[in-house]
Amino acid sequence: MDWKQIAGPLAQVGATTLGSIIGGPLGTAVGGMVGKAIADVLGVEPTPEAVAKQIATDPQEASIRLDDLQRERADEWAALETEGLKLMGQLAAKETSEGWISWGWRPALSWLIAAIILQSFIVGPWVLALFGLSVAVPYDNVVGISAIWLTIYGGGHTAKAIFGKKLEA
Repeated sequence: MDWKQIAGPLAQVGATTLGSIIGGPLGTAVGGMVGKAIADVLGVEPTPEAVAKQIATDPQEASIRLDDLQRERADEWAALETEGLKLMGQLAAKETSEGWISWGWRPALSWLIAAIILQSFIVGPWVLALFGLSVAVPYDNVVGISAIWLTIYGGGHTAKAIFGKKLEA
C-alpha cells in the first residue's frame, strides 16, 4: 500500500502535518501507522483508497476529524515531522558532501545538450545568414546526441522507478 498518494488530499482538507509526514521521506516507514490512525478517525478500512474516497466524499467532516486527530496527537506528529526534516537534511548534506561530480554531472550534461541545441538551431543559422560561416552541428548529430542523453537520463530514472521497487522488496 502506498500511503503517499493521500498526502495531497490530506493537505487539501487542511491536515498539512499528516500530509507532510505521509508524503515526506518517512512516509514509507510510518505511512501504515499514520494511515491506520487516519482511517480509524474517518471510520473507514485502513487503505489509502478508502481514506482518499472518504476525504473526497465529505471533505468538511474529514477536515474536522483530521484536525481533532492532529490536535490529540500533536506531539507525536511533530516528532515524526521533525524526524522527516532531519532525514531530508541528512540526505541533502550527504549529496553535497560527496562533491559536485556525484550529483552535478546530470545537470551539466543537460545544459551541454541545451547549448548544442541552441547553437545548432538558433546561433548557427544566424551566423550562416550574416557571415556565410557554417558553425552548426549537423541536425542528425544533434538528434542523436539528444536521444542518447534522454535515454540515459530519462530512461535510467524510469528503469530505477520500475525495477528499483522490485529490487528493494
